Amino acid sequence: MRRGGVIAETRDLEIGYMRKKTISVMKDLSLRARRGELVALIGRNGTGKSTLLRTLVGLQPALAGEVMLDGRTLHETGSSQLPRIVSFVSTEPVAVRNIRVRDVVALGRFPYTNWIGTRTESDNIAVIAALEATGIAALGDRSIDSISDGEKQRTLIARSLAQDTGLLVMDEPTAFLDLPSRYGIVSLLRRLTREKGKCVIYSTHDLDTAINEADRIWLMTGDGVTEGAPEDLMLTGSLARAFESPLLSFSVNDGTFSFIRGRQNTIALEGRGKAAKLTTRALARCGYTTDPDAPRIVKIYERGHMTEWVVSDGSNEKRYGSLYDLVTDLPGNDQ
Repeated sequence: MRRGGVIAETRDLEIGYMRKKTISVMKDLSLRARRGELVALIGRNGTGKSTLLRTLVGLQPALAGEVMLDGRTLHETGSSQLPRIVSFVSTEPVAVRNIRVRDVVALGRFPYTNWIGTRTESDNIAVIAALEATGIAALGDRSIDSISDGEKQRTLIARSLAQDTGLLVMDEPTAFLDLPSRYGIVSLLRRLTREKGKCVIYSTHDLDTAINEADRIWLMTGDGVTEGAPEDLMLTGSLARAFESPLLSFSVNDGTFSFIRGRQNTIALEGRGKAAKLTTRALARCGYTTDPDAPRIVKIYERGHMTEWVVSDGSNEKRYGSLYDLVTDLPGNDQ
């Protein structure tokens, strides 16, 4: 990945709310994001992720410090120029009804149209390009009410693309989507940073996609925001400290969380390849660790597309045709 120049920067930023009294959520935030980067903002509920994103795009005033977009502060940029620099997608559901997908995308052209919203040929070209880039060109004439949640998310991203900004900020763009749709959206965002040179900053609770796809992570905790590549935060233990609990353990090797089991039984395992890995996983879920010196052993036999598991304690054998049958028959499988 070749990084571009800094497009979003905060300097000693303090975020929060001004109501009857000032409520500070977090202070002393100094962060950077560059063109060509996919930045994932992660953290536990209530840490202030949405507040930070809304402050970045000028929807919420900063309590102190500065937000710099494309080298200028928000105050220097002004409200008329800001929509040409940054676009924002919130977690709110699509508020429009009975409107075609292409017309929703065309709403992104508002910084460039005249006061009555007349679109030029260049506006129409931008809308078509946004529909094609997000893979929804075939949906252009469909009503926004008739498409799936994932397609609606792509429509909102297309609207941001049509707005033609260097920075796209998105609050939970994968919320409420199924697993393939979540990966599809994040893959699309990553492709936009590569092919279009955009910077995308998005918040998410989906740690798997963030760890696997983001170039940079902003990890928000009660102590502030730590930034770096996912692997940097794994090496320093920052990710583990942010999310681990008495019930969860974080694996630095594969970047995944797992439940901490109580009492562990032991069993030997003889086999290799995918079947052995999945058997180890199933056994661990049911409270077993593998130990080559354990008195009982699970042997895996693979014949073509068929797999059989044989459990032996030296005098008796039991055969199983599935991992479900194996683990449900083992004693102590309620860990």
